[in-house]
Amino acid sequence: MIKIFANWETKLEKNEWYFSDCYAELTKGLSSSDAFVSIPDVINVLLTIKETSLLNEALDFLGIVYNIADTTEIHPMLLVQWENITQHIQWFGDNYSYSAWKEIQYMLRLAELP
Repeated sequence: MIKIFANWETKLEKNEWYFSDCYAELTKGLSSSDAFVSIPDVINVLLTIKETSLLNEALDFLGIVYNIADTTEIHPMLLVQWENITQHIQWFGDNYSYSAWKEIQYMLRLAELP
């Protein structure tokens, strides 16, 4: 997943749907169990990103992977990294980041949306 963030500005200029296309390619044919198993990879990438727009993309992708996993089970790594993710969003995120994180929490039945 980290490869999609290399030279992303140039790629996005050429294709405004660059990230969506990448997500579609990464998730093509992904079973629910494979999606669940891939959650740690997404979390690892998310925690390395320090640019707000890319953080937002990683949060969106985490939501996509959870949708494909089709479960409200909290991945053990997500539990372990919960506070780190929250802190990372506080440091590098914006309002969209907070909303995306809240939406993931809602999807996992850990929070209510306003």
